[in-house]
Amino acid sequence: MKAMKLFLLLLCCQGVGAKAETMNAYGLILAGGVGERLWPLSRQENPKQFLSVDSSRSLLEQSINRFNGIMPSDRLWVVTSEKHARLADSLLRKKIGNILVEPSGRNTGPALLYACLELYKKDPNAIAVFVPADPYIPEKDYSLYQKYISQAIHFAGTHDAIVLCGVKPTYPATGYGYIEYQKANEQESFFAVERFHEKPSFPIAQNYVAQDNMLWNIGTFVSKVSVFIDEFKRIAPDLFVQMQEFQSGTKKYEDIISVSVDCAVIEKSNRAWVLPVDFSWCDVGNVDVFLSIKDEISLKKPEVVAVESHNNLVDVPDKLVALVGVDDLCVVETSDALLITKRSDAEKVRAVVAQLKESNKTGFL
Repeated sequence: MKAMKLFLLLLCCQGVGAKAETMNAYGLILAGGVGERLWPLSRQENPKQFLSVDSSRSLLEQSINRFNGIMPSDRLWVVTSEKHARLADSLLRKKIGNILVEPSGRNTGPALLYACLELYKKDPNAIAVFVPADPYIPEKDYSLYQKYISQAIHFAGTHDAIVLCGVKPTYPATGYGYIEYQKANEQESFFAVERFHEKPSFPIAQNYVAQDNMLWNIGTFVSKVSVFIDEFKRIAPDLFVQMQEFQSGTKKYEDIISVSVDCAVIEKSNRAWVLPVDFSWCDVGNVDVFLSIKDEISLKKPEVVAVESHNNLVDVPDKLVALVGVDDLCVVETSDALLITKRSDAEKVRAVVAQLKESNKTGFL
């Protein structure tokens, strides 16, 4: 009986400790992108984080819902651009605690630093969980996702570390960055990061998949907000000074260095640790990926007649699409635009956006 009481006492103490560690954790969702590779579905007024692959909740709303059970909604922040602040507010007003507005888009480095400095004013002891707004994770894996994020919060709360989550590669992806970690340097299922690898060629990606210490970098960063700020000061002092000048009113935000947080800080930090995770994850980076997910999970399929045609993806509402003798295409129609691309060339859709800008056809953006 005494042993049982002692066990219960220890269990209660552990529960209180775990709860205390998440009391000052904040989820910050980076939602400032424009999704040019998803044109014409993604537009300046309605970019990809506001799109839905399942005809219900947007990718941004799904990112918010994945924090359920980890922290209350009033500790969720969305970091977005001034252009999209009103749309974010109309959709999310009662679902989150704060919308932090960037005056203009300057990539994830300034966005993350700006958010850290603002969060530090509110809670100097905060643990920040930064996640992108636009990946797709199936709802069946939300509980697994929450388990790993909670583990990352615990580790970050007890170590002066920047924690990344990395997904074990399932195929030789050339559109993702990779994390190489030290298998011999492990603490509590977390591993010290050896180095980062940018998007590789296909042969190199094949080699990465064959290794047992390589992970996809999914852009999730967890750390004490004070550690983030210290690393910006130490590793990216020019960016840090420019952000201070912006906050003091002596520099415009649009004149701050435009750089990803990976290049500015994460890849140069000696405090980076990675947690290998095994939930399903997909970066919705182009129309091929978007349509592939939608085709797999959507109950409403487009009307398509295929004659000697294979492996095509179609998103054309309220019309019959007939395909004859064509393979491996993405066909997308909106009210004012039609896109037809080889699936293998989906990354090049961004060049269409560039040409529209150059020819001043901004009405199609």
